Amino acid sequence: MKTLFFLAACILTFQNVMAQSVVPANVPSQTTTRNPVAEGPDVWGVFHGRVPCQPMAPVMHVSVQANCEKLKWGFTFYQDPQTKEPTTYQWDGSLFRDKPRTGKWALVKGTAENPDATVIQLDPDQPEKSIFLLKGDENVLFILDGSKKLMVGGDYLSYTFNRVSNRVTNRVSNRVSDRANN
Repeated sequence: MKTLFFLAACILTFQNVMAQSVVPANVPSQTTTRNPVAEGPDVWGVFHGRVPCQPMAPVMHVSVQANCEKLKWGFTFYQDPQTKEPTTYQWDGSLFRDKPRTGKWALVKGTAENPDATVIQLDPDQPEKSIFLLKGDENVLFILDGSKKLMVGGDYLSYTFNRVSNRVTNRVSNRVSDRANN
C-alpha cells in the first residue's frame, strides 16, 4: 500500500513538473492591435498598456466622465536615426481617438526615490503639460505622478506599458524551439 501511494505521488509530481513552463526573459510582446507597429531606425520604441481612468485625469490635467474606468494607450517614440537623440512622440488611444497627441520627448534623470533613474518626459518644452514615464528596462515603462513617484495599480489595471512589435522576436522563438526539443 505504501508503495502504491508513493508511486501515485511520484506520478502526480512528475505531471505537475511537466505542465510548468519556463518563463521567458522580459522581451517585447507581439502587438495585439490591428494597426501595424511603427518600425525602422527612426523608432526608439512602441509601448502599449491600459491604465485606470479616474486617477490619470488629474495627472493629465483633464476632466473625464464619471463612468470612465480605463484608458487604453499606445506610445510611439521617435528618434534621430543618426544620433539616437529623442525627437517626437505619438500618443494614441482613449482620450485621443480623433487626433493622437503628439509632441517632443526627452530622456531625463531622476525620480522621487532614485536620482539616477532614467525617465521619459513628454513635452519638456511645456512643463505644465509634461507626463513622466520611468524606464524600468528596455521593454517596460511606468507612469509617474506629478511628483515623479510611481503610481500603483491594482488587480485589474496598472500604470505599466510594455514594448510591442509586429512579430515575436527571434529570442523568444529560439526559447520556444529549445523547450520543444527538450
